[in-house]
Amino acid sequence: MKQKRQIPITDIEMSTAERFDRIAAQFPNKIAIKYESDKLTYSELQLKANTIAHHIKALGPDKGQVAFFLSFGIEQFVTLFGILKAGSAYVPIDTSWPAHRIEFSLADSESAAVITDNTNLGQVKALCGESKIINIDDIDFSENTAQPGSYPSADDIQHILYTSGSTGEPKGVYTSHRNQMHFLKRFTELIDISSDDIFAYYFSIGFSAHAMPTLGTLLNGGTLVMYNLKKNGFPGLDEFFNEEMITICLMIPSVLRHFRATLEPGFKIKKLRTLLIGGETLYFNDIKQTQPFLKRKTEIINIYASTELYLSCAYRITPDTYLKQNIIPIGQAMEGFEINIHNEDGKLCEKNQIGEMIIQSPYSALGYWKKPELTKIDFPDGEVRKFNSRDLAYMDEDGFIVHVGRKDSMVKIRGQRVDLGEVENTLLFSEDVQEVAAVMKQDPLGNKILVAYYVCSPGKNVELPEISNALNRRLPDFMIPKVILKLEKLPKNASGKTDYLSLPDPDWERGTGNEDIKHASNPIEKSLIELFEKHLEIYPIGVKDDILKAGHDSLKMFVAFDSIEKEFGIKLVLDDFMEEPTVESLAKIVTNLQNKQA
Repeated sequence: MKQKRQIPITDIEMSTAERFDRIAAQFPNKIAIKYESDKLTYSELQLKANTIAHHIKALGPDKGQVAFFLSFGIEQFVTLFGILKAGSAYVPIDTSWPAHRIEFSLADSESAAVITDNTNLGQVKALCGESKIINIDDIDFSENTAQPGSYPSADDIQHILYTSGSTGEPKGVYTSHRNQMHFLKRFTELIDISSDDIFAYYFSIGFSAHAMPTLGTLLNGGTLVMYNLKKNGFPGLDEFFNEEMITICLMIPSVLRHFRATLEPGFKIKKLRTLLIGGETLYFNDIKQTQPFLKRKTEIINIYASTELYLSCAYRITPDTYLKQNIIPIGQAMEGFEINIHNEDGKLCEKNQIGEMIIQSPYSALGYWKKPELTKIDFPDGEVRKFNSRDLAYMDEDGFIVHVGRKDSMVKIRGQRVDLGEVENTLLFSEDVQEVAAVMKQDPLGNKILVAYYVCSPGKNVELPEISNALNRRLPDFMIPKVILKLEKLPKNASGKTDYLSLPDPDWERGTGNEDIKHASNPIEKSLIELFEKHLEIYPIGVKDDILKAGHDSLKMFVAFDSIEKEFGIKLVLDDFMEEPTVESLAKIVTNLQNKQA
């Protein structure tokens, strides 16, 4: 029987940088990170991180926070640990963020420097303001490899992670090394992580979930294997799991559904022992439709985590688990956490009564960076910090917590938290826009769609392309509404506030907003339209429509292309399609490929 590898409590009162060095000393020649043909042992990762740390320390004593702006790859983790070993807090910046969000995060975090590479150097120079730039492509990693000095303390800030904020600007959640080490202990014990484990990694570095596989693996001596989901898509992810012998992975439900749609009947993920699911509501059908692709011994764990709390609740599922309801519980509070459900009067709810989750723990985040008033609201002072989660839930008859939604305007889109207030604030980019609203709607197929509404100022007219351009410039793609409607006025309630429940549903049959749609002229175009409409969930699509702009959600786009390849028995090379992303163009590409195979 495999021995349980718990982290001794004496090892928790330290920094994650010191913990990493202890692991590197224990497993110097073991592969720590692998990405395609690149890989680093623990010793190599440690020495490279030391070199980065020396370059940061050369900036001077007041180095506080250090941001990094790097493309998906091993260098992100070399840099992350280098920043920590220098005694600084890391600020991860996603290269796919719009310029406004990047610029704000760099300025707000007060980063002493930005670490980047030749690929991203031009963009960083244009956006980083007064911050100093360290180009890792100019660094000689054979020099300055010694330990860079004393470790940060357990109370020092480990990172600032930017998440959506209701004021229209992102807010930075910051936490200490001690709290992240306590998270590591909870996570390790939950799934018994050891040096034998191989963890799949395909997250954006700007997504708070990046730390779960990163710390869970690299602070336990395991191997982190990277897969570029944005670049490679879902086709090939099945082979990745089996070729790399992945034992643990974390997926948000929407990613799981897209991945599952590409799998052939009879396929099995051979080595996976634990599938963690979190970030969105998990349903009965998600479990039943996923289990056939897993070994019988594979355990599914539905977790509740947030940027402020990390892992705080979990619910184990095996093939023998009896699921009594459509929504899968998030389980029970983990060690170090107390979760109560309160009604609007602040009193404890009875079983099966929905209320707000109030979570107490000494291991929550420290607050919101440079936002003391907001911190005071969500993190009331006290030795055991209370967090007002704004998540709605109830306790079922078996004592498990069932999460049902958000108390305020916060929603989850593709596993990432979005405050609808930020979307609304962005819609108010022009004085010619008088009123706005953003809501989550459910389309006829049961999919949750972000819908925006706007009202023009008297005597003014703002057309849809201008609205779309403003959103594309300032928001990540997952935050951009799929449907935008111009109204004469917004519905109001008795108090004069916007009545969100009375906002009209879109005309789902005209989801593209194209009044002059051109229909298919041949069977291939017809089949392509049907496949795109099915997987992108947009109706109708014309042969001249820009598919990339219409789709927004790149994950669904990958599934659509995979289905097209299977339908026509071809292998697409999409460079030509990217130049003219229409059904008409793709139909010609498909025809040419079929003729070559004939």
